[in-house]
Amino acid sequence: MSTLLIELRGSPEFNRTIWPPHLYVLDDLIIFKKRSWFRLKEVTISYNQIARVTLTKGIFFAFMELETTGSDNILIRYISKSKGSYAKTIIDQKIYRSHAKHSSAPDIVENEVMSFEKSVNRLNELLNTGRISESEFKKRKDELVKKIN
Repeated sequence: MSTLLIELRGSPEFNRTIWPPHLYVLDDLIIFKKRSWFRLKEVTISYNQIARVTLTKGIFFAFMELETTGSDNILIRYISKSKGSYAKTIIDQKIYRSHAKHSSAPDIVENEVMSFEKSVNRLNELLNTGRISESEFKKRKDELVKKIN
């Protein structure tokens, strides 16, 4: 279940509509809703699909534009400057985390397992070539297992 972090709502007066656009910033995605007389446009975007967030502050209001990797760019106009700044901070952090998650280095545990496998394979080669005995192989293998635990 997603948790609502902040809701942005454009001003109905300045947007000249009785249904202003809404931007719901959730912990795992963003939902944009814009209604007109005969239709409702709803776009759901995950954070890893957002390329850039631009917040333009005016004297009284702010405009926020979300540029996505797809075809749906979102513009929400006449929002509160303070809420817009707060939402931009949250979205920037979520974008950074989602992009960093996909380009992270291998996990430390994964590296330890790979190192263990290489060591056991090397010991197995030494055993097969007769350079170490069966008891020496078992002793060194037990030492490696203790290092992982």
